Order: sequence, then structure tokens, then C-alpha cells
Amino acid sequence: MTVKTSTSFDGRFDKIEEQIQSMGVAFDKQIDQLTSTMLEGFSRIDKELEKKASKEDINRLFNLMDKIAKQQEIDDDERLVMGHQLERLDRWVHEVADKIGYKLSI
Repeated sequence: MTVKTSTSFDGRFDKIEEQIQSMGVAFDKQIDQLTSTMLEGFSRIDKELEKKASKEDINRLFNLMDKIAKQQEIDDDERLVMGHQLERLDRWVHEVADKIGYKLSI
């Protein structure tokens, strides 16, 4: 019994092998492009993270905000006291004006 070998059959395998190899090359190129794009993205992210404030910077800002809030509270209290002092002074002036018979006009 003789086995017939078909060259067309072997040729088809050769074509399939070439197609697989070309797909592999294309896949490698896509992977290289994807890797390159990802590395560029990571590089940009690293640069942005370098600009990010450190914990010391944030703590300094919080301390500064606390200081400003405390000063605002003190200023508000002082204005309140000054308002009461002004009302008392105005009342005294009116009392003195009434005692000496002087009419104050607004």
C-alpha cells in the first residue's frame, strides 16, 4: 500500500503557519504599543503625584486655617464688646444731656 502525499495539503499548512506567524508579529506590535502607552501614562501620573501636597503641607494648611478661624473668633468677640461699650456710652451721653436739659438730635 502506498501513501499518496499531496503537496497542496502541505502547502495549506505552510500558509496557515505563515498566517499564524504574521498574527504573532502583529500581536507583538500591539503589545509593544500598549506597553509604551501605559508607561507614558504612568510617567504622567508620577509627575502629577510629585506636585501633590505632602502631609506636612496639609497639616501646615490646617494649622493656618485654625489660626485664621481663631483670629476671626477673637475679632468677632471684640466687635461685640465694642458694640456694647458704644451702646453704654450713647446711653450715658443721653442721660447727661437729659440732666443738663440739652436736646440731642439724630
